[in-house]
Amino acid sequence: MNRHQFYFILSGNNEKLSLAELKALLETYSDFKSTELKCYSKICLANTSNEVLSTIIRRAGYITEAGILIDIDDPYSPSYEYIDELKKYDFKSIRSTIVRSTIELNTRDRYIDYLKEKLGLIHEYTKTNYLRIIFSEGLVFIGYPLASLNKVDILKREPKYRPFFRSIALPVRLSRALINLSRVKENQVILDPFMGTGSIVLEAALMGIRAIGAELDWELVHGALENIRYYGAKNTMIILGDSTTISYNEVDGIATDPPYGRAASTKGRETLELYKLFLERAMDSLKKGGYLVFMAPLDIEDHIYEFICRYGFIIRDEIYMYVHGGLTRTIFVAYKP
Repeated sequence: MNRHQFYFILSGNNEKLSLAELKALLETYSDFKSTELKCYSKICLANTSNEVLSTIIRRAGYITEAGILIDIDDPYSPSYEYIDELKKYDFKSIRSTIVRSTIELNTRDRYIDYLKEKLGLIHEYTKTNYLRIIFSEGLVFIGYPLASLNKVDILKREPKYRPFFRSIALPVRLSRALINLSRVKENQVILDPFMGTGSIVLEAALMGIRAIGAELDWELVHGALENIRYYGAKNTMIILGDSTTISYNEVDGIATDPPYGRAASTKGRETLELYKLFLERAMDSLKKGGYLVFMAPLDIEDHIYEFICRYGFIIRDEIYMYVHGGLTRTIFVAYKP
């Protein structure tokens, strides 16, 4: 398996979540160590294989593009040492991005104009065979794109386009990120004990993962089954039941969004009690070394720390997601030692 240095572009919607997802996927599919990842604003560099890169983009929620890193240059004092190497790619155009206004437009234009002249390029941008130029943190990254996130395909599965829709449904990209943070591979088993309308179960099944979903509300179970069948997802098991009382047998990973707030029914159970019972059952259900990924409101964060420690999980990561003025959620990533 040949290894190369690749670039990965992170989503600007939540860069920390994008980075955590990238690290998790690199760990899942290679012998990657975090120290091997070099990151700048919205772009990360890693040595891996074409196969791993393709898998990452196929599964990604918040990693938008990846490709071969050709070189890194200084746009203020450019060397263009890579010019001769570009000729083997037969580029038709150049696509450039400035990350967070980290370079002046006239500096960008001078850099791009020189490349166009040397390569004889007249097209502004073509959808295929283009030279990728990214300006970030005072540097310019030159690359050959190999794969990008299929946003059109993702849009087709967004909650509002499903046969059964409720406002509690997780967006596709967030569902995929939670699955990826759980580090579950194809043909392994993932559990969503608070399935709701089936967002996580659906995306996991479409990734080739065997998915178990449990839900206490019969209407939601019926709707989740309708959504799963509509998209032709296979290898799913749907359970009508209370996951605060059910233990499963060594599932490979757990990814879920427990109910809270006005739009989500907890059947009269207090939120803290629900999380406590959920984490207790999760420790019983998860295999040794498996990952637990779940979301919780920021205002109960201290209680969640207590429950996690009480039941023996080790926190690997925490990612904050601003929802609106009254709600910020924390994504907890923990594993069972």
